[in-house]
Amino acid sequence: MHDDHYKRLFAFPRLVEDLLRGFVVGDWLDDVDFSTLEKLSAEFVSGEGRARRGDTVWRVRRRGAWLHLLVMLEFQSRDDPDMALRILEYTALLYQELARNGALEPDGLRPPVLPVVLYNGAAPWRAAREVGELIAPVPPSLAPYQPAQRYVVVDERRVRSDDAAEGNLMAAVAALEQSRSMEDLHRVAAALERRGWAPGEERLDPVFAKWLERLMRRLAPRDAPPTVSTVEEARMTLEERVSQWPQQWRQEGLEQGLAQGMEQGRAQGIEQGRVQGIEQGRALLCRLAARKFDAAAGEGLAAALTGVADPDRLAQVGDWIIECETGADLLARVCGDGRAGGSPGYVA
Repeated sequence: MHDDHYKRLFAFPRLVEDLLRGFVVGDWLDDVDFSTLEKLSAEFVSGEGRARRGDTVWRVRRRGAWLHLLVMLEFQSRDDPDMALRILEYTALLYQELARNGALEPDGLRPPVLPVVLYNGAAPWRAAREVGELIAPVPPSLAPYQPAQRYVVVDERRVRSDDAAEGNLMAAVAALEQSRSMEDLHRVAAALERRGWAPGEERLDPVFAKWLERLMRRLAPRDAPPTVSTVEEARMTLEERVSQWPQQWRQEGLEQGLAQGMEQGRAQGIEQGRVQGIEQGRALLCRLAARKFDAAAGEGLAAALTGVADPDRLAQVGDWIIECETGADLLARVCGDGRAGGSPGYVA
């Protein structure tokens, strides 16, 4: 399923463009005409008739010449020690295919190739990125005869993903790979919704929506979300889940208290569970405020909620975090100074 999401996403030129603009370094990008991006067949056949399949191959014009991009999507949980050799083999097969199809440059030369590996494994990528690293040392006189090729690795769980808020779709992919909570998913969904879809990109909406749905089910298997078909529906579902968290914390606190009460006494256990649930609720509200606005908003909210133990009031603050546009607006509502139409403050 994960592979299918990637193949569907990278069938769109916008994903390839955002990948290159945001995660590949080089002044050569200034000369690329991204409007000429064209997807090629990834089916290669060697001289012996053995079929090979790359993941995605694109070409794009640069200064009047074609630049072939061999984009390989790597989904293994560990890196591939032989990736440099695989890249070398795929490049050779691609060149053979171009020659068979009469797609070489006018002067008969092979076009340059940029190999890119998208990696989403848990551990950092450690495999050799240059094929020469896999060859035993040779005397200087033999060095010119050894193969040499590098490839780019985009290690999605460790690259920056803040550009998702600026509309970079590859950054949104990385942000989804890095998501560890419902609030992380809500942030990505909101950024995608704000970005919107350019003409021709509308089919990306259900692909991202299904990915968000799958991640929601993974993060909250006991509270399976409804089926969603658009990013807007995913964002609204996540927003609803966030607004329900204070009530969930209250219930979890009571459940924890009941469990402890089996050993320490029912009354003591329920009270302890309730207190712990309320403390966790206040802490997570402050974290949400800091994530959505800034650290100052989180600190201000922590001070304003000191001593607040009413679950209904905490639930109201959760709603305000979603509704407010700025941290100042949120604190105004919580403190009830009238600037945002807030009710009496919650400071103990």
